[in-house]
Amino acid sequence: MTGVERNFLSVSFGKNSRVPSLDGIRGFAILLVMLWHGLFVPLSNLPNHPVAERLIGLGRLSWSGVDLFFVLSGFLIGGILLDASASTSYFSTFYIRRAHRILPLYAAVVSCVLIAPRLFGGWNHWASNQISVGYYATFLQNFWMAKNNLFGSNVLGVTWSLAVEEQFYLSLPIAIRYLSRSQLWWLVAGMIGCAPMLRAILIRTSPQGAFASYVLMPCRADALGFGVVAALLIRSPKLWATVLRCKGYLYAVLGAASFAVLALMLSHFTVLTSELLGLEYSLLALFYFLILVGALTGGVAEKIFSLRGLRYLGTIAYGLYLLHQVFVHGMRALAWRIYPGQSGWITLAASAFGLCLATATASLSWKYLEEPLVKRGHRYQYARKSLPLMAAKVA
Repeated sequence: MTGVERNFLSVSFGKNSRVPSLDGIRGFAILLVMLWHGLFVPLSNLPNHPVAERLIGLGRLSWSGVDLFFVLSGFLIGGILLDASASTSYFSTFYIRRAHRILPLYAAVVSCVLIAPRLFGGWNHWASNQISVGYYATFLQNFWMAKNNLFGSNVLGVTWSLAVEEQFYLSLPIAIRYLSRSQLWWLVAGMIGCAPMLRAILIRTSPQGAFASYVLMPCRADALGFGVVAALLIRSPKLWATVLRCKGYLYAVLGAASFAVLALMLSHFTVLTSELLGLEYSLLALFYFLILVGALTGGVAEKIFSLRGLRYLGTIAYGLYLLHQVFVHGMRALAWRIYPGQSGWITLAASAFGLCLATATASLSWKYLEEPLVKRGHRYQYARKSLPLMAAKVA
């Protein structure tokens, strides 16, 4: 039995445990997102440049790191809720811990960005925002975005995915608490099957359909659902034993999915283009689900995602996700002020420097703000009966 199998199958409920490869997967996801915003988007400002075009082609799907986040979130949050489903403090402990983890840094970043234009009028382009504070406060900004066909902000546009996550947190705990395991399987199958149909309907019937199908939670439920499937699999001894026995077939399917994703990339599919009516997102969700399950079975995938650099990026991923656009756009705005007639290469250099600053700031945020708050949140324990199940720490 591999180290991963021991971690997942014999950790008792409530024990503080961390699986290195999960941090690495989270780190890989944030690395993809940062490369998209900090490298591949600036490269698109270099028209007809052969090197830039090749690099853009290689990174055309790096924006899909957010889809990997959804799959991982479904796995981790679903696992926590499954393990705590019999707890007498199920709802209160879950939401108190989530509030400690998410709200402080989110509130700080949103407040700073919304206040900045009033303090620094010359930086309005950097902090431009069209969404009222009420949407951000209630995590409904993705509804505004879907209606207006816009992200609404240079630096807060990325928070649409946090809104999706928060809406997921409102629905999944109820389902896991009150549905039987077999009913939960049917629910998750419905999530995976209905999300692409909903995307197709929106894309075919609404001018904002492509945008809405990207930012609305029900339209991204297949990625979240695949994550919950992984959480259910690893908690079903017979099913998980079957997965381990068929590991070779798993990697064969992963290889086939990799070729399909490569074909998707070569077809010039990118964010908000849905020639296959949104089925592309389902393919990406399946691909990342297979990567996650492959890493959980041990072997090469586990070793890759256990690399120290990826694990560290995963540790500070939340801060990086919220902060990277702040610094990328901030450095671009500064470059524009210093070099009004700048080339695309200066924009690229400014973006790269912004990513470095964001990484340094996220490291400080983790050490002095986030980690202490996570530890404080974990003082609230799930009151429970003895449940010999996995407890995967989310941080």
